[in-house]
Amino acid sequence: MKRKVISCVLAGASAFSLVCINGGNLVAKADGDVTEIRFTEWDGGDTLAVYEEIAEKFNESHPDIHVTVMNVPDEYDTKITAMIAGNDIPEVCMMNSDTLLFPLAEQGIVANLQEYIDKDESFDTECVGDQFKYMLNEDYMAGYGIGSENICMFYNPSLFEQYGVEEPPAKYADAWDWDTFVKNAQQLTIDKNGKNALDPDFDPENIDVYGVNISKWWAGYMPFLFSEGGDYLTEDGTSIGYATDEGKDVLQKLADLIYVYHVAPTPTASETMPGLSEALATNKVAMSFDGQWSNAGLMSDGVEYNVAALPRMGETPATVATYGAIALMNSEKIDAAFEFVKYIMTEVGACEPLFKSGLWLPTNMKEYNDDYIKTIITENHPANYYDSIVTPMMDGTARTPITAYVKNFNKINDVISPALDDLWSGEKTADEAISSIEADANAQVQGFYGK
Repeated sequence: MKRKVISCVLAGASAFSLVCINGGNLVAKADGDVTEIRFTEWDGGDTLAVYEEIAEKFNESHPDIHVTVMNVPDEYDTKITAMIAGNDIPEVCMMNSDTLLFPLAEQGIVANLQEYIDKDESFDTECVGDQFKYMLNEDYMAGYGIGSENICMFYNPSLFEQYGVEEPPAKYADAWDWDTFVKNAQQLTIDKNGKNALDPDFDPENIDVYGVNISKWWAGYMPFLFSEGGDYLTEDGTSIGYATDEGKDVLQKLADLIYVYHVAPTPTASETMPGLSEALATNKVAMSFDGQWSNAGLMSDGVEYNVAALPRMGETPATVATYGAIALMNSEKIDAAFEFVKYIMTEVGACEPLFKSGLWLPTNMKEYNDDYIKTIITENHPANYYDSIVTPMMDGTARTPITAYVKNFNKINDVISPALDDLWSGEKTADEAISSIEADANAQVQGFYGK
């Protein structure tokens, strides 16, 4: 008998009861000869629907295993931790690498995925990309990336045409240098009187169109730090990279877009700025540094836009990828659970609806070929999608997320982020902001994973 995949919602702050509903009726447990596997994740909407579809297809092809998708829409880490403490460990989990993944691997709760891959002769290792591995050390894979996305530049072609500015290059090999980018952003920043930011009579207190909107979080900064040859930590893993000359230069150049060149909104102005779709559609912003996932909303909204390579601050054009980790948990059902993880990692087209929506890129390396990529780039995708977003994932321009290799990332970031608020508000320079917390941040530095 075919079993329908059921989404289960983990509810309650203490009991965490599991409620499985199918047409309003409680679903009976599968027959005893079927191994029941739970897959926990935090997404809703279309993403949840695709997870359910993946599980259903897996169940159809593996009659002796039944996977149930367990949706945990809020307080995910807290609830997964409580399940583990209650000796009720889900068999497969999505994990945030900056919170649970590595600590649970260090405790042996997250299994070594590499060990299971190595002993499975049928596992197609050509599907696995090094950039998507979450390595606790050189022999221990704590998880594998799923739902890859990278940072890029969105832009409004009509504003470029209106103000006579050449559109930004699609390919990172041709990326604008920083001076070119700033000059073009100035030409595209227009005050209420129609004057641009290069005009001596420009009014920075009354801006109608901004040249650029920047992204103020680690993934928004790192492409530029990579471009200047830096990293989140220094090469020896003993101190924060933002405290280096390159780190301070990157942060100051981003802040100067707000307070020196007046091409990006202040925090106060940002509070009244519309979201990306509306900002592009209503000609309120010409360019925006944002995550590739924003394509899904822009495509759905029917916005006229395009994507481009991020400008480079240094000699090397760069961006950064972000993705969640799928983890195999140590449980009595680990062999069956591995079959499901294997399916997600190696089944070509398993997550295809999310690729076509613009939300995700593949992490299965066999999906990175022109024949397959052409099937997931639809007429709704922006014209430069392949060159600006897909290609960087194949040629190394999209760097591994720092959360995949920086130990104690969250605690370091918890020290840095409040200090940068003073930079974005214009109260401190990058040197002043970082110097004020450098010692405290370095006290949290523990080096790198994967070594």
